[in-house]
Amino acid sequence: MSNTLEQHPANTGRHAGILLPLFSMRSDTDWGIGDFGALSSWIEWTAAHKTRILQILPINEMPPGQECPYTALSAFALDPMFISVELVEDVRHSPAAREYLASPEAQDSIAKWRKSDTVLYGPIKDLKYRVLWMAFQHFHKNDIAKGSARAMSFRKYREEQAYWLNDYSTFRTMKDVDGWKSWTHWPEPLRNHESAAIDKFRREHATQVLFFEYLQWLADLQWHQAKKKARELGVWMFGDLPFMVNQESADVWGHQDIFDISREIGAPPDQFSTEGQRWGLPAYRWQKLEESGFAWWKTRVGRAVEIYDLFRLDHLVGFFRTWVIPHEKGSKPHFDTLGDVNQQQRGERFLRAVISASGGALPVAEDLGLIPPFVRHTLDDLRIPGYKVMRWEMIGDGPRYKGPEDYPTVSLATTSTHDTETLRQWWDELKPESRDMFWEMVTGEKNRHPRWSERVQVETIKRLLYSRSSIVLFPLQDVLGTAERINTPGTVGPHNWTWRFALTPEKLNASTKYKDVLHTWKCLVAESGRGLRK
Repeated sequence: MSNTLEQHPANTGRHAGILLPLFSMRSDTDWGIGDFGALSSWIEWTAAHKTRILQILPINEMPPGQECPYTALSAFALDPMFISVELVEDVRHSPAAREYLASPEAQDSIAKWRKSDTVLYGPIKDLKYRVLWMAFQHFHKNDIAKGSARAMSFRKYREEQAYWLNDYSTFRTMKDVDGWKSWTHWPEPLRNHESAAIDKFRREHATQVLFFEYLQWLADLQWHQAKKKARELGVWMFGDLPFMVNQESADVWGHQDIFDISREIGAPPDQFSTEGQRWGLPAYRWQKLEESGFAWWKTRVGRAVEIYDLFRLDHLVGFFRTWVIPHEKGSKPHFDTLGDVNQQQRGERFLRAVISASGGALPVAEDLGLIPPFVRHTLDDLRIPGYKVMRWEMIGDGPRYKGPEDYPTVSLATTSTHDTETLRQWWDELKPESRDMFWEMVTGEKNRHPRWSERVQVETIKRLLYSRSSIVLFPLQDVLGTAERINTPGTVGPHNWTWRFALTPEKLNASTKYKDVLHTWKCLVAESGRGLRK
């Protein structure tokens, strides 16, 4: 079956990538969380190590108190906490911002956050917003009021992005004005997204609405500055589209026809959860989505194409069939579409719509877990790469591990994901007999099941780099042999989504601890034919 992804460069060549969440990136000027300035430095580091792809996880804005990037309050807005304050022209020109940043209060906080091993989202966001508000006031007085060239650029951005920016900035302002009360409790005209009520609210709160649009403009400018560097160096940016947005999001409020808040989505019972999972996220109204030709999703993909070169479709199986839990008493959880044929056809229609909107970007399917065979058959037909996690690829039902030379060419092979243990953690916890089988697959050596060592790490990386998969990707922890985990599914706490890598790119390059392993990585990437060639 021919389609537009058949000859996509990521499907036809041999490429290597690194996974490092944006929030985990460290730089000398960050405020305790990776930002778009840090991203530029890490793009340079990626290119210097001849690596083609940099995966950063979702970067959409999260609600206050939320740390999971998969429950955003907008499917389109970038999170302002990723703005590099040092790169904002209006901060440098604002006397109020400069004076405050020079104060002991600000300096002490920033210094403490920079030293932290974890991201402290709440205080960092509060301080950034405080300083950026001062910058906006300066911009409003000295640019908008005078109609400067920068003001014209801002106006052009607002016009071009109005298709999502208007709803977002209204929603974001209303949340602040109304004390973050649920939109379902707003006055009826606003709750129902009536145009007259929205226009009236935007006029009454014009300055604050403009502030949130200003933050998105800054974030967009800084992102595209980093993206320009990536393009010049030949690095592809790999983003992430979560399956669903938060119920308290501008998208659900603005598109109530395609989101059903009377039901939530989750996962059916399995060996790990006898009662299934509830995710607290609204369900799609699939009939309405299809009647519109998947218009909202096409628009979302179009926005992703502006930002990324590759994008991960989270929870792919949910597009074929979604496990829904009705809120109505007595109603039982169920799949929203029944029958393999119906499920397969729905998923294929959706993926064809995604492909039609993807331009030059490549969708990558997160097809992990209990996946019906027809899902992977559809991916094969459409030439959309799915995931091959080395530790989960077995021959039949096991116990033998499948060699990476048998993976499909159109696939993304990896040692770990952001939801799993790192390679080192997994190895240390593996039973000796399983370790023996894995080691035999990697090296051909029998009855060894060695403990973790640099050799285990290097041989595993080498084995995967020589796989058939067009894309191989490694979390930075697996490249370096460290054990820090990004997320533990099914748990809540400060151990999730807060990990910061210990070194800046410059200090990593100068580190004697990692010198040999990084040299080995660079050599293996080149020897396996996956080295970056612009």
